[in-house]
Amino acid sequence: MSTEPRLDIVGAALADPSRARILCALMDGRAFTNKELALAGGVTPQTASAHLRRLEGAGLTQSLRSGRHVYHRLAGEQVAAALEALSALSPTDHLRRAGGDIGAARSCYNHLAGRLGVAMTGRLAEMAVIDLADGSPRAGTALVRFCTDLGIAQPRGAVGGLCLDWTERRHHLSGPLATAILARMLEQGWLQRRVDSRALAITPAGQAALARYFGLEHFDL
Repeated sequence: MSTEPRLDIVGAALADPSRARILCALMDGRAFTNKELALAGGVTPQTASAHLRRLEGAGLTQSLRSGRHVYHRLAGEQVAAALEALSALSPTDHLRRAGGDIGAARSCYNHLAGRLGVAMTGRLAEMAVIDLADGSPRAGTALVRFCTDLGIAQPRGAVGGLCLDWTERRHHLSGPLATAILARMLEQGWLQRRVDSRALAITPAGQAALARYFGLEHFDL
């Protein structure tokens, strides 16, 4: 019996355009109903149910019941990171570079990605909020002051990790600090979710916050 990882199971689950679209919708980090994912996948609810069973069987998604409704979400942050890394191998010439597109700012499960996520990671390192000297994020000398100013709790233990950005082909910050930053920006209305995409819109208040807390003045979408 083989002791190698069953990559064939995961590969087979990914090898369908509709299932790929469903997974991309779930990269938003939220849970969705079968009907919502059917719309995202461009299939009927019955077909979406079959796809979701296949994805859950491969360990990529999980379902949860709330009252009379069943919701589906990614099986965890590791799955999201793996999908983002795989996405970095795919072509990106179909993406628009216009303001507000998915390449500008989006959620990667529970943290920021896209040009904004990569730029913010760079600024956090420059500001000594995080230390990337050894290639893995550590708490920087300015972490406590930054968290206090932004109004978020200081992460306990590890600050986070690095996630290879699908569109930028560079790393953005993931993990506890990145999760807290995105949650704060959504809570304050600095970023707004889009209805039909995991792209995020930066509000005028968000532009001011980017300049104040991150030194990203006039961030170019």
